[in-house]
Amino acid sequence: MSLPFFRLLLVSLLLAICYPARAQVAGRLDSLQAAYPFLHTSANRIENAQIGLQRFYQRLEQLPRHWAGLPPPGRRVSVVHLGDSHVQADEFSGRVRQELQRSYGNAGRGLVFPYRVARTNGSPTVRTATRSGQWQARRVLAAPDSLLPIGLSGLSLATSDLDATFTLRIPSLPGPDYRFSKLTLLRQPGPAAFDWQLREAHGRLLGTLPGDTPGLASALLFDSLRSFVELSAARTSPRQTNGLLYGLLLENGQAGLFYNAIGVNGAAVRHYNRAPLFFEQMPVLQPDLFIISLGTNDAYERDFDAVLFAQQLDTLVSRLRRRCPQADVLLTAPADSYRARRYRNPDLARLRTVLRAYCQQHDLAYWDFAAVQGGYGSMRAWQARGLAQADLVHFTPKGYDVQGLLLYLALQDGFASLPHR
Repeated sequence: MSLPFFRLLLVSLLLAICYPARAQVAGRLDSLQAAYPFLHTSANRIENAQIGLQRFYQRLEQLPRHWAGLPPPGRRVSVVHLGDSHVQADEFSGRVRQELQRSYGNAGRGLVFPYRVARTNGSPTVRTATRSGQWQARRVLAAPDSLLPIGLSGLSLATSDLDATFTLRIPSLPGPDYRFSKLTLLRQPGPAAFDWQLREAHGRLLGTLPGDTPGLASALLFDSLRSFVELSAARTSPRQTNGLLYGLLLENGQAGLFYNAIGVNGAAVRHYNRAPLFFEQMPVLQPDLFIISLGTNDAYERDFDAVLFAQQLDTLVSRLRRRCPQADVLLTAPADSYRARRYRNPDLARLRTVLRAYCQQHDLAYWDFAAVQGGYGSMRAWQARGLAQADLVHFTPKGYDVQGLLLYLALQDGFASLPHR
């Protein structure tokens, strides 16, 4: 055995003994690098993690580490992942959720939206379907509308049909168990608002959520974990003429982590900024960390204005921090992507410069996924390996899975690197 190799082996063994969490992260990154040589896994780290994620990591420290066999202390941590189409499908965010909950406990699925009822795509972990009635949906890209405002999910769903009914089902899939023992409906209250009856699959009434109860949230506790519920509009007064829904919260009563994904196809920073209810309703999630994954749509057109984007970014982050001052903020750089399937997009590098500078100026955390991905033009390599779609903007399910794992490992490395670790 050569001396340099022996030294490398000794260092690796010492790292594994003294820093088991970091060694585990390094091992998984090595496996990814071997499988996909175009990755730059050496860049997979959270910049400014010790300052920018300090409170979030302190909260994580209070949760059980399942790998250590520690009992749960009964606490919860809430993450809000905000983005565009990369997040709406919940394949990227879903892998991060799965990994974090495997490490720190599964407190439930958190925020969900009836995407299928709104006639768009959503997470594979929650299935919704229209049973009857007419529904009107609106997303944050649309012009502001006082009759159908955009709330917490970046989409809103409305009906004036008393026959309106939809179902929510948790499919049986590998991974975390997202059955729920508490459902909270986020809706517009008032004397004109419908009540909502919740029934099980065979029609038995589980309970009713009154429409005139003050506040955004109306909750119902169940006597056991549920994987299915039917929600139907109802009224006890002729004044009740409509229902306006902003989302649902699913909890299981356990300690651990919520990972709430808020994504809207085509969304840019400016779109969220013009939805005041989105910010007003955010405290209901009690976030400990915002992960903001926007920028692909901001820089897609050729007239990208870096100065204007910096102003829009500051508006978004400032409003979130004003409403939720206890939450840390992690900005993630968008992936490399192409315009019109043919042309590399140099404006993404300018956008990344804005993101990094903003994080440095405001003591926020930053993850440069484009650098880890392989840099400028690397989307072609991802597509060649079946990780990216033909539009060279979106990933395949496997590609999003890799992206989500990389973000989780970066978060874990930052946590393991703290002095208390």
